[in-house]
Amino acid sequence: MKAIQTNLQNHLLQQNFSKNEEIQKLQLEQWQKAGKDFAKLENGIAILSDLKNNRSYIYSGKLADELQIFQKKDAQEIESIWEDELFNKLNPEDILQKHVLELQFFQMMKTIPFEKRSDFCVMSRLRILNSSQSLIHKMFYFSNSNQNNVELALCLYHFNFFQDQSYFGMIVNTSNGAIIHQTESENSTFLSLREKEILKMIQQGKKSKEIAEILFISINTVNRHRQNILEKMRVSNTTEACTMASNLKWI
Repeated sequence: MKAIQTNLQNHLLQQNFSKNEEIQKLQLEQWQKAGKDFAKLENGIAILSDLKNNRSYIYSGKLADELQIFQKKDAQEIESIWEDELFNKLNPEDILQKHVLELQFFQMMKTIPFEKRSDFCVMSRLRILNSSQSLIHKMFYFSNSNQNNVELALCLYHFNFFQDQSYFGMIVNTSNGAIIHQTESENSTFLSLREKEILKMIQQGKKSKEIAEILFISINTVNRHRQNILEKMRVSNTTEACTMASNLKWI
């Protein structure tokens, strides 16, 4: 999971940010208020990430008490754009899927006119570890009118009251209800076709030598692909990689 998270972080933090401090301050205050109001109204958790300064503002409702996180005070600031204290309570496969979808969303936002960007969001259903419950997560990216980059990210979490326990994720246009992109099998592009091919053969019990002979490539090339798979998926062995890839319907 850390590999895709690092990739997404690099895209988010290494942008050409606006130097207009006044506009940035006004925009930050606007969405800070939205986050506070959400946490109070929905008993949820709102996290506003300032991508320019690699900082997040956390506003917690009673959901945080249920999960026993963010207990220091009602509003917190952290020196990161990642809410790891919350991620640690959620299914890691779901978090991986979420990050892949958010990277796709970030790229898409570059093509959307500024005045329409707030109409789009990412939605994900995330399972809570060791629980029959799950959360609904929505994320919005915000820019200012003078820049094409994304400066703020607002994440909203609340309980999933429909109690469906499968992962799902989509990019939606909230102004007309259109589903722009739906994930699950589509996120399988996270692994290359050759990596999925090799992982499927590993799942079938084939050794590197057998795989090399079938694909007409060297054993070194097979082993390099195996190592790339482990690094991308942040797992310690190919057994874990096969299990996760199967659960995510990537192979």
